[in-house]
Amino acid sequence: MLDYSNLIQLEQEIKVLLDYRLSESKYKEATVETYYAMDGTVICRIELFSSKPEISERIAKYEAEVKEGFYYEAEKILISQMELRPVQKFVKVS
Repeated sequence: MLDYSNLIQLEQEIKVLLDYRLSESKYKEATVETYYAMDGTVICRIELFSSKPEISERIAKYEAEVKEGFYYEAEKILISQMELRPVQKFVKVS
């Protein structure tokens, strides 16, 4: 049987880590969602937004299976995406 209370606790713990470890970053809003995949593995999706939680305001996203080292890998990728975002925002598309 799948234990969804553990997923809620995991979401809360990741959100606290984000708020603490990325407090100097430019994101204002974060969404953290965890769910069980069809094979029973736990997947987590983290999205960071510059203001309100809308696709147009998203500045970084990471989604992967939760396993050892998940948070540190997520943090590294989210930070690199936030660093690239301002450049992408001002590139003129012909």
